[in-house]
Amino acid sequence: MRVSRRKFLVLLAAGSLLASLTAGVTSVGVETSTVNMGFGRKVVFIADLHLHGARRLELPEYDLLLVGGDTYDEFTPSLDAVVETLGGLRGPKVAVLGNHEHWSSKKFPLREGIKALEGAGVHVLVDDWTHAAGLKIYGLDWREDPRDYPAAPDADIVLVHSPDAFHAARAGIYLAGHTHGGQLCLPRNVPLRTNSHFGYTWGLYRRGSAVMYVTRGLGEIAPRVFCDREVVVVL
Repeated sequence: MRVSRRKFLVLLAAGSLLASLTAGVTSVGVETSTVNMGFGRKVVFIADLHLHGARRLELPEYDLLLVGGDTYDEFTPSLDAVVETLGGLRGPKVAVLGNHEHWSSKKFPLREGIKALEGAGVHVLVDDWTHAAGLKIYGLDWREDPRDYPAAPDADIVLVHSPDAFHAARAGIYLAGHTHGGQLCLPRNVPLRTNSHFGYTWGLYRRGSAVMYVTRGLGEIAPRVFCDREVVVVL
């Protein structure tokens, strides 16, 4: 199911209503998931922070921190929240942009958002690659049409906000977010819906020789229902 900005706002309202009706019976925590990809180093992957103020992130020790987009959104009061939250985390740190960085570009022009991330010591990739912690990382930028993602060049890790990029994958290890694990779930993180055009929700996926892990993310705009936030450790 492709979710446009207008559909997103409708779903946001519906999610908020459902969350208010289920207040007090939902159970949402933070889960740390470990995935062994044979990197020989410790990579922590987070996404979908949706910062609406500075946060203190309790993360495991890592050799590399990857941030999978939607760090801020239209409801972020100031980009200072990005600098204060990510600036205190040691490097190296690499990030891509998600749909909400693009959708909020009238409030925060992309160049200002990238500047804030860089001010926090984060290397931002926009259809480009870098080396960090001995790994070659390619960062794919957000595409409004989920069918427009190209096959990423050869890299140890392909970092992208939307898991729909995996539909074009030929090889490699993809790390994505965007879905919030469904956000509205049955107990034990069983999703009721997804905003992925190709049906991805969260967890591990394989496509030929390509592998992808989709995180449930660490934040949200509307409240979650029975869908735990997630920090991913990739070894």
